[in-house]
Amino acid sequence: MKCRATASRGFTYLGAMFIVSVLAMTSAMAGVVWSTVQRRDNERELVFVGRQFQSAIESFRQRSTAPARLYPRELIELVRDDRSIVPQRHLRRIYIDPMTGDSQWGLIQLPDGGIVGVYSLSQREPFQRAFVTANFAVPAGKSYRDWRFIAPSAVGLLAEPS
Repeated sequence: MKCRATASRGFTYLGAMFIVSVLAMTSAMAGVVWSTVQRRDNERELVFVGRQFQSAIESFRQRSTAPARLYPRELIELVRDDRSIVPQRHLRRIYIDPMTGDSQWGLIQLPDGGIVGVYSLSQREPFQRAFVTANFAVPAGKSYRDWRFIAPSAVGLLAEPS
């Protein structure tokens, strides 16, 4: 009788270990899927934020009255534009780069120092696909730094994006 009880306890132990290993593998796979979903969400967020900067820079340029100062010199000028009697807000805030988690952006500038666009400072490689969101095709390049968001009025002014 004692041998039979000992054998069944060993079998229960093996069954419990099998269940624990299956749960561990399942949670590991879920972690990989979750990180992929999170990164794709960050890519969509990068496109949204980049387009917000594009629109804000274009709005800044359209509100410019002095031809010598068509584009902002710093991103903070998009949040509070004091060039007129009533301050304008082209952006609500300086967005955080979703790929780096930092408020630091790469700036695309004209020779006179005017900011005409932004790009992420992330060196990570994007997912291989044609489109991230509607009307945004993935640019050729090896990192998110190649995703440039330039004001439409400035595209012709740039010989080579910096």
